[in-house]
Amino acid sequence: MLNSFKGLALFIVALVCRLPFLWAGYGKEFDAWSNALNARIISETGVYEVSRLPGHPLQEILLSLLYPINHSYFLYNFLSALITALAVWAFYEILKLHRIPKAWYWALSFNFIPVFFIAGTYTIDYNFALAFILLAYRSLLLKQYALAGLFIGLATGFRISSLGFALPFALMLGWRNWRPILRMGIVAALISATAYSLPFSEYGLAFLDFHKPPFPGWASVLYKLGLGILGLPLLIYFLISIPDFFRRKAQHFSPDHLQALNLHSFLILVIAMQLAVFMRLPFKAEFFIPAVPFILLFWATYTKESKARWIAYMSLFSLLFFGFDYKDEWRGARPTVGSIEFEAGGKTIYCSPLQGPLLIDQGKRKVRSQTVERSILALQDEAPALVIAGWYWPELVFKYRESQHIIEHYSSEEELDSARAAGLRILYLPEIGQQNVLMEGHSKAEEWGEALLEP
Repeated sequence: MLNSFKGLALFIVALVCRLPFLWAGYGKEFDAWSNALNARIISETGVYEVSRLPGHPLQEILLSLLYPINHSYFLYNFLSALITALAVWAFYEILKLHRIPKAWYWALSFNFIPVFFIAGTYTIDYNFALAFILLAYRSLLLKQYALAGLFIGLATGFRISSLGFALPFALMLGWRNWRPILRMGIVAALISATAYSLPFSEYGLAFLDFHKPPFPGWASVLYKLGLGILGLPLLIYFLISIPDFFRRKAQHFSPDHLQALNLHSFLILVIAMQLAVFMRLPFKAEFFIPAVPFILLFWATYTKESKARWIAYMSLFSLLFFGFDYKDEWRGARPTVGSIEFEAGGKTIYCSPLQGPLLIDQGKRKVRSQTVERSILALQDEAPALVIAGWYWPELVFKYRESQHIIEHYSSEEELDSARAAGLRILYLPEIGQQNVLMEGHSKAEEWGEALLEP
């Protein structure tokens, strides 16, 4: 499959450069630890359950099958690194099929995009879904329609929103090519339905529900769509390049069988659809990952060959330098010397010129885990209590197996009333008292409870 030296080199580079960053826990995200905890539950009980709605059945089954063999941080994170390297290779192949000059540098740029690079270093499903989407698009370019449907189905089994890519793929073929569309659609539907038969059998149509936290605010959304994805140097370079989209003639090639919808219309449609998906739950820059290679492909069609290398450099610089985070004792990375601080949204934000998104992510993972480990030590000296853990919940439950406490994600009024009636103390982890107000709509946790850890 890796049938060229440059493609193989890209695959190896993408894999090897992530290896040093696979050891710091399962990740900074709630969902990463939730995946590991869910794998343990399925492995030990033999009963399928979702890690979070609407379910990510292919990853949930994969991790649960591996759990009794090896569930180390490195192995689970290595799976993400491996599939990410495959995604980089697939994007390179797509660039070549579109005859994009300097395809190797564009693929290298993709590899170092901060949000994409980091998602390939922890236990999460984003890059699994994207890799199969890119393999599906490559298959479409090669007229391998059943294979394209297979890959769409596999991508959907990791993230249900991936099924939406069937629409722009079908539009590129055009309705006159109904046989290839039907072939691709049937295979995609069968694979997707088979994957989601697991959550459907357990939850019925309720599996289509999803977590709905409060809207994060427009400043946060814009940050995630810009700096959160590209980082500072690459974002600046991208903004400077926008005039090229209007004054340069696009250079690209599309196969004859994909002329019903031209390439740029296809790319704009994909990006717009992914933006709509992101805006439904605009809480993480990672939710926009499926659009990233298609944005780069659009950019590549309007860019001089001589700039491709510089874009790769800017992508790498964005990963390694000028990272942003907010100061937080419990789950924030520590700013380095020379960091610039400012206030925004009631928080102290810093920009660290010598510490990029990659090292900030590593720092956040370590600090968050230290908070959980401090919490476990503190809880060992406590009488049985109701503990509200919030975003620390899956890691705390995963690590604290012999707990005598009732450990909840968030607690409703009824749960707190019951705990108080039973004479249980109510404890909450750092920041979770306030967060419980936002998530549950009441302040009883703060009124009746106590902070487990003090600054």
